Amino acid sequence: MGYRILVDENTSPRVAETLRGRGHDAIHIHDALKEGADDRSISKYAHEHRYVILTHDDDFLLPEYRKDIAIFYYSDDTLTSYEIADRVDQVTQYVPDPSNLPAITNLGEWEG
Repeated sequence: MGYRILVDENTSPRVAETLRGRGHDAIHIHDALKEGADDRSISKYAHEHRYVILTHDDDFLLPEYRKDIAIFYYSDDTLTSYEIADRVDQVTQYVPDPSNLPAITNLGEWEG
């Protein structure tokens, strides 16, 4: 069983599609909430639906936005959709249970 992943709007919807194809329950924020949803709404949605947030938005590194939600964060905006999905997949292989994730997982540290 895969992770539940909420892909933030600063990340291509193709990442969510790719992750779904790899067995994850992944949804892009535009399919879950209205376009331009604020970070607090995104956090609330992720918490209520038990999603890990995948984002390039460093606001989610601040405790007031992430609360008790796990974050997959990448700072490298040159990564392709497939590279991002590959890194998420690597994390899920090493940490099969999302409840064992740290608060923030930097995907830049998971180079294959």
